[in-house]
Amino acid sequence: MAEWQDLGANTYVLATEPLRLNIGLVVGDERALVVDTGQGPRQGAEILAAVREKTELPLVVVNTHAHYDHYFGNGAFAAAGVTEFYAHENAVAEIAENGEAHRMAVAEAEPEMVSGEGEGARIVVPTAVVRDQPVLVDLGGASVTLFYLGRGHTDGDVLVGTASTLFSGDLVEEGAYPEFGDSFPEEWADTLRHISALRNRYEHLVPGHGGLCSDAFVRTMADTMATAVRSARQATRETPDDATKAVPILPYGPEQSRLFIQRLKASSLS
Repeated sequence: MAEWQDLGANTYVLATEPLRLNIGLVVGDERALVVDTGQGPRQGAEILAAVREKTELPLVVVNTHAHYDHYFGNGAFAAAGVTEFYAHENAVAEIAENGEAHRMAVAEAEPEMVSGEGEGARIVVPTAVVRDQPVLVDLGGASVTLFYLGRGHTDGDVLVGTASTLFSGDLVEEGAYPEFGDSFPEEWADTLRHISALRNRYEHLVPGHGGLCSDAFVRTMADTMATAVRSARQATRETPDDATKAVPILPYGPEQSRLFIQRLKASSLS
């Protein structure tokens, strides 16, 4: 695990392995806020220990969305006394309904999560809910804004804004193709444009995975995705019985391109 990077305004980011997941920390006078908790009790405990190197204040947790690598560490924080967990209402519903089904995803790295052994291995469903209106979290002398810009990487992606930094979760990802497994590609491109329009408010943009990103990076990600949507729709119209023919023309790897096409079709019906 890397060292905390100081982003100013009592805001920090910590890069974790093996998924290059970024953990956020915002320290106020009375409380501190943690952005995402990792993929299980082992990593969650490591993240918590790193947080405690920076502050002993009471903690608040935000899960940016309902993918296991961002919230399976909640149990470690709950075992340490944290009670306030935020997420978007759609992410809350997904965690509550399907969290148990994803335990096997971390079988090798987090065996306790798979077996459910120990308090740190339980699925902690956030109870502090973000909806369409922004939520202001007062940390004492500093505040953090949690807000929703629409469907994208999932249907429940929360962004976290501080005085210096925007934590985007996996709406923005650097160093790898976007993950389209339960995404809404057409709307995702629009959401990315909204993020780009906000960039003059923040000095730093922290993606869910990878290095810090520029405004140009976000705009390029949006334009690439919008172009991919148009290309896939055109290919689907030309060969409706074999949409996979669009795979070679898309700007993503074969696996992600197939997922992209599947999600584009599914989201057009939702």
